[in-house]
Amino acid sequence: MSPSLEAQIVDIADEIAYDNHDLDDGLNSRLLQEKELEIIDLWRETKNALEKRYPGIKNPLKRYQIIRSLIAILVTDAIEESKKRLTGNKIKSLSDVKHHPGKLIDFSNTLRKKREPLRAFLQIKLYQHYRVNRMSDKARRFIEKMFCVYVKNPAMLPTEYQQKITRHNSTYVVVCDYIASMTDRFALDEYEKLFNPYKKV
Repeated sequence: MSPSLEAQIVDIADEIAYDNHDLDDGLNSRLLQEKELEIIDLWRETKNALEKRYPGIKNPLKRYQIIRSLIAILVTDAIEESKKRLTGNKIKSLSDVKHHPGKLIDFSNTLRKKREPLRAFLQIKLYQHYRVNRMSDKARRFIEKMFCVYVKNPAMLPTEYQQKITRHNSTYVVVCDYIASMTDRFALDEYEKLFNPYKKV
């Protein structure tokens, strides 16, 4: 049984957001270099079109506009391709969606193939970068330590989370929910409160 249209839309929206956010972060942090992206057709074509439209445009505005244009290209393609699939497969009801084999909300085959080199580039140059791996490992250790503290002493959880601990809602589940609700900044601050003796709690 296929996912609902809403779930498929969320899935493709996440793909677009994550790829472009990571690309922007990688360039801003200098883990990625723009000159390296010149070998990627999708990046190069988008950059060239932008420079033709706005001669003399410079960074950081140029980089911002390239990524903005990439998002627009992906969103437009997904909308057009999804319309074709919905119409072509005569999708009229929720039942039609559930019983359709395969995705109805997706990129065209042409654009999906053009995205592959960019995603492979991010995988190799960004996600496997030693600094990213260090940060990921550090974050894992922070979360593990906080998890152990809260499980060992649930009284350290905020009151509303303590009240969620019942026969049907174990301490482990509640602690996981609490940590999952944290933003990066809040998690770092919480870690400091738990482990730095000079930090106000």
